[in-house]
Amino acid sequence: MSLARNLSKFKPSSSGLVETADIADDAVTTAKVNADAIGTTELANDVAITTSGAVSFTGTVAGTAMTLLNTTTASNVANVTFSSSLITDTYMFYRIMYSAVLPVTNAQKLFLYASIDNGSNYNLPVEQILMYHDLKSVSDNGVASSSDTNNRFNLNSSIGNSSSKGTNGTVELLGLRNDNASFKGAVWDSVCGISSDSGHTSGNDYWWNGGGKIITASKVNNIKLEFASGNVSQGTFSLYGIKS
Repeated sequence: MSLARNLSKFKPSSSGLVETADIADDAVTTAKVNADAIGTTELANDVAITTSGAVSFTGTVAGTAMTLLNTTTASNVANVTFSSSLITDTYMFYRIMYSAVLPVTNAQKLFLYASIDNGSNYNLPVEQILMYHDLKSVSDNGVASSSDTNNRFNLNSSIGNSSSKGTNGTVELLGLRNDNASFKGAVWDSVCGISSDSGHTSGNDYWWNGGGKIITASKVNNIKLEFASGNVSQGTFSLYGIKS
């Protein structure tokens, strides 16, 4: 077959445009899309994949390091707990993030307790240190407290109960699911409007930070947060599992 004869197949219409009639099969159908395989190579060679709508996904993404396990919104409750249904061997490390937390009673400390029997007892000894830093004074900082004989971590102190005060913070829980005498502990940060704070340019706002060790050879499977006195007026508490 000659070249001229082959080219005659692609002769445009009299208008100079390629029209539907010039295309043998122009319909895009589901069957044709399903029949065409899009492999890893094709996706890798694509510059960008974009969407104008929401994309939902159910399942586990390989390589995900941190997973949200639970979010609890507190409203005038005695405490917030994360039980053994959440603290499992799936994760060795955990993170708690809390925001807009207020006590019912003014000038309170927020405590964290650990349990090895899913909350029947919170009697694990701890070693700890808590530091304070006044956000308005470079010189006002130091050690707030050290080892506590009441089996709890002191996350902060003197939290105000008005809507302009309260506390936000994070707690990193380390090696909770070790089932031997290996180190288990926590480190934490908390930024607080304390009860004596009287405004942006006067009074006190504090950053508290600390760390400690939980003294147990058993696996920890329950964590409780509560104020020294009175209920948790409000706050959002989220627990994340972190793969190690």
